[in-house]
Amino acid sequence: MGKMYLCVEIGGTNLRYGVVEETFRLLEFDLLPSAGLSQAEDKGAYLEMLLAPLLEKYGKSSFRCLSLSLASLMDRERTICYNSPNIKGFDHLPLKAVLEKRMGLPVIMERDVNTSLLYEMWKNDLSREGIVVGVFIGTGLGNAMCIDGKVYTGSTGSSCELGHIPVPGLEESCGCGKKGCIELKACGKVLARIAKERYRCPVPEIFVRYGDREDVREVVQMCALATATEVAILDPACVILGGGVAKMQGFPLEYFRNTVAENLRIPNPRASLKIIPASGDAQAGIVGAAIHAGNQKL
Repeated sequence: MGKMYLCVEIGGTNLRYGVVEETFRLLEFDLLPSAGLSQAEDKGAYLEMLLAPLLEKYGKSSFRCLSLSLASLMDRERTICYNSPNIKGFDHLPLKAVLEKRMGLPVIMERDVNTSLLYEMWKNDLSREGIVVGVFIGTGLGNAMCIDGKVYTGSTGSSCELGHIPVPGLEESCGCGKKGCIELKACGKVLARIAKERYRCPVPEIFVRYGDREDVREVVQMCALATATEVAILDPACVILGGGVAKMQGFPLEYFRNTVAENLRIPNPRASLKIIPASGDAQAGIVGAAIHAGNQKL
């Protein structure tokens, strides 16, 4: 078996795929809208067709495995996609078995936030020792954690649901099925609603034009409070801050940092915590999927 990785990242908007060598250098990279996969009746056949040219170019024996990065809830063993809200037909899908049968390669699956965190740790040359946390403010409030360089999945595979910690007094229903989740106050969907209903401005301009308004600041504050809660429990070496909202022009990074800090104990972790902005590189999920596969015993 060779040492290259065939990698696919399936997000709600885009599907990215490519080839990564054993040193995690990207050899091939492409992307297309995820709508094609969502509309495909046979998901396995669609992915097989998409990846066939790469298998033909490099030869199947050159690949160690097919590694997937998914915006999905999965079982602990990472074999079944329980829920993929933006991809039709991906719920309760035994994707690992489907693709292994079709592709003739071992298949490894992991959540997209986890592969993105692995990529950022690699790119920033962070130590593998201890705990590193990723907070990704996008459509929702994503979260990931690595312990000694390995993704933490929890006892059932559903760890790091930071967006679903409860807020006292909040009675709104969340898409997860319960009430009062902090994500109802702390994510890109909230900003989009504020931009549309209150300010009638494009979402990407919300911080530049209205970043000093209380309702906009509250979204950032709630994200910071969720982050501080996790830091207070785990005392991580650092927090990687990513996601589309954190990359928007005018995002108040110092306000976020200060809000996290003022809600932590003195002297530590308040003084010791590092918050590192994520790169936002398009290939993060692909290379991160390869890094995750490299950590596995095949």
